[in-house]
Amino acid sequence: MEAILVVLAAILADNLLLSRLFGIESFFTATEKPSGAALYGGLVTCVTVVAGSAVLALYKFVLAPLKITHFVTFLSVAVITCVICAIQLISSKVLGKAGNAVESALPVVSSNCVVIGSILLCIENGFSFPISVLFLLAAGVGFTLVMLVFSSVQMRLENSDMADSFRGIPILLISCALAAMAFSGFYGLSF
Repeated sequence: MEAILVVLAAILADNLLLSRLFGIESFFTATEKPSGAALYGGLVTCVTVVAGSAVLALYKFVLAPLKITHFVTFLSVAVITCVICAIQLISSKVLGKAGNAVESALPVVSSNCVVIGSILLCIENGFSFPISVLFLLAAGVGFTLVMLVFSSVQMRLENSDMADSFRGIPILLISCALAAMAFSGFYGLSF
């Protein structure tokens, strides 16, 4: 039951992009097309799960026993960088020239706050390892969901009739605020 609540909270009620503004730095650039948003969200989810699992294992078996837990942020950045390099290497070998889209999105993924923020939230909340992996996966899926929704919203807004002062980022920020209010309606769910 705890797993279901954690997953639903990470995807809907406590969505990292809408409730904590993690990943907002890429929100405006990666949502131009749904295909780009799906690719970016998938990469963020992949990096979050793989790097987060590694960091949480190292935290539990190395940092906590040695009482050097204050190095978790440094460790997270190092592991995220290694995972990004591994994905870049694999995509260039497996996909060849088709992997250019993946390779161009990876530098932005490496600095996305969703990745490191979800890892630190798992540690802060004291989740067990299986629940942490579910949270990491659900946080990535929730981020991808919001990116896909807003890529569609942004495409519709480009074709709508509005005042010039609202075009671009202002109307996207207003839409984001309205979506955050809508997603906050899931806070009251009880099972």
